[in-house]
Amino acid sequence: MNVQKMMPITSKDSDVKDTDSRGTIKVIDRPTFILKTREGENRAVSPNQRNGGNKKESDVSSNVSSKIQDPVRTVLPTCLEMTSCVKFMDENMQLCEYPLEFLYDQQDFLVVGCLGAQGVGKSTIMSLLTCNIATGIFPIQDTSHHESGANCTIGIDFFVTKNRVIYLDTQPILSGSTIDYSTSYDQKKPTTDFINIETNLELQSSQFAAFLFSVCHVIIFVQDWFVDPNLVRFLQTAEMLKPSSTSNMDQDYVEYYPHIVFLHNKAELQDFTPHNMEKVKEFYTKLFSNSRLQIHSGLDMSNHSMEAGLNLFFIPRITNEEEFTMRQNGKKLIEKLKTKIHGVNRNSMTPSTLTEKNWYHYVSKVMEAIKKSHLSSEYGRLMP
Repeated sequence: MNVQKMMPITSKDSDVKDTDSRGTIKVIDRPTFILKTREGENRAVSPNQRNGGNKKESDVSSNVSSKIQDPVRTVLPTCLEMTSCVKFMDENMQLCEYPLEFLYDQQDFLVVGCLGAQGVGKSTIMSLLTCNIATGIFPIQDTSHHESGANCTIGIDFFVTKNRVIYLDTQPILSGSTIDYSTSYDQKKPTTDFINIETNLELQSSQFAAFLFSVCHVIIFVQDWFVDPNLVRFLQTAEMLKPSSTSNMDQDYVEYYPHIVFLHNKAELQDFTPHNMEKVKEFYTKLFSNSRLQIHSGLDMSNHSMEAGLNLFFIPRITNEEEFTMRQNGKKLIEKLKTKIHGVNRNSMTPSTLTEKNWYHYVSKVMEAIKKSHLSSEYGRLMP
C-alpha cells in the first residue's frame, strides 16, 4: 500500500500565494470600485422606486408652489364694495380712517378730484363718472339747499369703483355758505393767526385745492359759465401754496403736478361753436403758460387722443326731459371724458410706487405739511 507523503508548505510558497492573492484583490477591487461608482450614477431603478421619487418631487413642487402663491393671496385681500360715498376729510381738514376699509394693497389705481364753486354741478359730474347713469353716489343739492343757501358737500367725500378709480368730491371753494362755520372755526385757532373771516375762508379753500394738487392724478375744475377770473387766480394761488420738494415734509416727496381738466358745465348751444371754443382754449393757454399744472394731456372732446390738446370739456345744459338730443349728447360726452381720464398717464407722486393704502398714509403727511406750511401763514397774513 503506497502512502502519499504531504509536502510541507514553506514560507516562500505562502508568501507567493499571499502576494498573488493580494495582487488579485487589488486588480479586482480597483475596477470594481470604479464600476460601482459609474453604475451608481446610472443604475436602473424599479418602477415602484421611480414612482416614489416622482411622488416626493411632486410633493416638494406643490409645497414650493403653495409658498409662491401665498403672497398673492395676501396682496389682494377681500375689501368691501362701495355703494355710496363716505367721508374722507371733514371741514376741519381732519382725515377720516373709514376709507381704509375699501382700499387694496396694490399699485394699479387712479385718483380723480373735483374743484368748483357752489352749485356748478360738481357732485353730479362725479356721480356720472362713477357709473353710466346718475345714481346719487355723491349727494346733490335739493330744494332745501337752494332755499337755505347751504352747500351739500362738506369736507371731502370718497368713493372707489371696482376698477380701482378713487373719486374725491370736495366742498365748494370760496362759498359764502361756509362763513357761519368759519366763525366758530376761527375761535379754535390760536390768537396769532389771522382772524378775518373772508381771509380765512379763501385760505382754507386754497389749502383744500393745494391738497388735491398733491394727492390726485387728475383734477376736474368745474365752472357753469364762460370764465371767472377770480377762480383762475384762485387756482394759481393754490398751485403756489402746494408743498414743494424743498419742504421738510418727507424725504420721499417729489415735485409732482397733476393733470387738470377745465370742464364747463351747463353749456349753451352756441358755446360748442368752433369760434367760441378756440377763444376759450386761447384764454386758458395764455393764463397757464407759466403754470406747472399739466393742461395739455389730450383730455378734450376730440375722438382721437392728442397729447398737445388742451384739457377742455363742455357739458350741455339740460333744462327739461324733452331735450332728448342734448341729454344723449351729454351722456356721450361724459362717457368720453371717463374713457380719456382712465387712459391718462399716471405720474408717480413719490420716488417709490405707492399702493392704495400707502397713498392714504401719504395723504396724511401732505395734509400735515399744508397745515404747518409757513407760506400759508404768510400768505394769509399779507392778504388785504
